[in-house]
Amino acid sequence: MHELTDCQLIQWPDDQAAYMAAINENPANAGTTTGTRRKRSVFNYSKLWANGRTLKIAFMDAPAADLKNHIIAAASQWLPYINLKFEFVDDLRGDIRIATQNNDNSSMLGTDALLIHPDYPTMNLGVKPDHADFEVIVIHEFGHALGAMHEHQHPQANIPWDKPKVYEFYQNREMNPLTPEQVDRNLFASFDALDAIYTSYDKKSIMHHPVANTLTLGNWEVPINRKISKKDKRLMKLLYPR
Repeated sequence: MHELTDCQLIQWPDDQAAYMAAINENPANAGTTTGTRRKRSVFNYSKLWANGRTLKIAFMDAPAADLKNHIIAAASQWLPYINLKFEFVDDLRGDIRIATQNNDNSSMLGTDALLIHPDYPTMNLGVKPDHADFEVIVIHEFGHALGAMHEHQHPQANIPWDKPKVYEFYQNREMNPLTPEQVDRNLFASFDALDAIYTSYDKKSIMHHPVANTLTLGNWEVPINRKISKKDKRLMKLLYPR
C-alpha cells in the first residue's frame, strides 16, 4: 500500500464550534445551495474559506529552503482553480500552519483550522522532496485545507472492500497501525448524502486514496492519482468562483 493511505483528515470534534467558526469566516457556509454554486458531500459545504481572501500559510519549524520551495510549488497547483491567494510566511502566525518534522501527513478540514491554538500546526507534512509522490501528498493535504474530503468516501463510491483483509492489513503493518475503528472512520464511512448536494463520484480525483486490488473483492483497484483531475478543477471553480 502507498504512503498516501496514511493521510489523516482531521475535523474539529465539537460540531457546533466548527459550524460557528465556519459561518463567521464565510456566511455562505450556513448551507445555501441555490443558484449555480452546487456543493457535494465530499466537500464539506460548511467549512469553506471566504471567497476572494488571502490565506496566510505559515511554516512553523523553518524548513530548509529546498523543502519549503517544493511545498509552495505543489500547493500552488490549486491556485488556477480557486478565487483565493496564498501568502507563505516563516512564523507562527497563519490561517494554515505547517509542521514538517513529524512523520505523518495530515490536515484540518478547511475552516476547522481556525479552532486550533495558534501555537500548534493545522497541517503536518512529514514527506520529503525525494519521495516519489511528494507532490501528490502535498496537493492532497492542501485539498483538505481548502475543504475537500476524501473521494473514496463519496456516497456513490461503492468500493467493494474486502473488509477482513483491510482490517488485518492496517492492524499488522509496522508503521502507523490502525484500529478497526480508525479504519472504519478513514476508509469505510461514507459522507451523508443528505448533508449537501453532490456530483458524481470521481475515481480519478487527487483526493482519492489508492486502493489495492488485494484489499477488494473481484478485480477492483484505484492507482495513485498524481494529478488534479478535471472534476477536481471544475468543483474548486464552483466552490471558490471568480
